[in-house]
Amino acid sequence: MRTRSNEINELIAAECEQLTGGRPDAEGVAVCETVEHIPRAAYVRTGLRRIAQAPTFTDLLGALRQVSLDLDDFRVDTLYLSGRFPLSRQEASVAAADALPYRANVAAPRHRLLLVAQRGTFWIGEILAEATQSYMPHLKKPCHVSSSLEARIARALVNLVAPPTRSGSGQAAGTLIDPCCGTGSILLEAAALGLMAYGADRNPKMAHMARRNLLHFGYLPRVVCADARMWTQTADALVTDVPYGRQLESAEADLPNILAQGARLAPIAVYVAGENITPWLTATGYGDVEVFRLVKPNGFTRYVHRARMRDVDVVT
Repeated sequence: MRTRSNEINELIAAECEQLTGGRPDAEGVAVCETVEHIPRAAYVRTGLRRIAQAPTFTDLLGALRQVSLDLDDFRVDTLYLSGRFPLSRQEASVAAADALPYRANVAAPRHRLLLVAQRGTFWIGEILAEATQSYMPHLKKPCHVSSSLEARIARALVNLVAPPTRSGSGQAAGTLIDPCCGTGSILLEAAALGLMAYGADRNPKMAHMARRNLLHFGYLPRVVCADARMWTQTADALVTDVPYGRQLESAEADLPNILAQGARLAPIAVYVAGENITPWLTATGYGDVEVFRLVKPNGFTRYVHRARMRDVDVVT
């Protein structure tokens, strides 16, 4: 879940908290409520059940000798998150495997263990879930433009509204709309996750490209050429990259109307913009607006806003 040092991606922590109920620390590790939704993740990589933890590697080996679980046919991999470690990864894996009172099976393990070295602590856990990176094929969509959202970002945006994090606390969104769909990056990720996704774009060329992209991957092309200020399709959630800058000559004039119409269509929304539009969202009737920055190495910044309509109980 780490990024390059000159890149800021606050969407990573937001997605992790939404999918798992845990917020990552500075090294990208979160104590989670569930790992059920990790396979769909864009940035969250692995969900583990922690087996043992200690302040030193020697103490961890001692704790592993006392483990009482069914771990026959295991393999140990390593992950060094910070600091310098005196042993190589292979040496650390062998030492941990030797400490466990179970049969190892490197070639065909039934239990995959991960040894994690963090600043001031060492722990080992069993891998229960991993991201499938099912958004990767969408990188090769046949139609795209320079302003198209990256597939990984689009997946994370959909994840901000789709699954509930706490068992029994509500229903996941089943329908999603994108009123400024462009070439369909968000629609592709929503469809891949099993949502019924609807899109609109007032540029007929963009709407056509979105339909082509959806059809290319076998998804129903529920896309129309329509103005976001007047489109009336409703859904459980709205996710869109609103026109801004060069994408829309009259962005400041049109955006309030886009937001006002969107507020009528879905109780929870994610808007991506080139600036912080929280005042416009609250003026439209949205409450509880969260903002996550995406700052690229070249300095280009996107602002991701997750907003809920006031007086609406929405599961997060």
